[in-house]
Amino acid sequence: MNKLTLTAQANGGTVLNIAEEAQKQGLLGAENANTQDGGFGLWLSNLLKVAMTLGAVVCLAFIILGAIQWITSSGDKNKVEMARDRITNAVIGLIVLAATMALFNLVANFLGIDAIKII
Repeated sequence: MNKLTLTAQANGGTVLNIAEEAQKQGLLGAENANTQDGGFGLWLSNLLKVAMTLGAVVCLAFIILGAIQWITSSGDKNKVEMARDRITNAVIGLIVLAATMALFNLVANFLGIDAIKII
C-alpha cells in the first residue's frame, strides 16, 4: 500500500497541491485528479466570498427595513424601539462579518496563502 508523502518548500509561500503530489508518486486513483481546478482552497475561498456577500446584503436590507419602520412608526415608542433594535442588530452583524473576514485574512497571511481576494 502506497502512502502519500508531502514535502514542504521554503519558497515564501505554502503550496499544498495534494492531487499533483499523488500523481507524481503514482498513487492509485491519482490519475483522475484534476490539478488545474484549484482544489479545496479555491472552493473554500469561493464559498466564503458568497457567504460574506450574502451576509452583507442581508444586513444592509435589515438596516433599510429598520429605517423604513422608524420612518413609518408615527412616534409610537414600541415601533421606534423595534426599528432601532433592528438597525442595531444589523450593524452588529456587519461588524461580525468584517471581523470574520479580517480574522480569516490574518490566518491566511500567517500561513502564507492567498485565500480571499476581495476584488
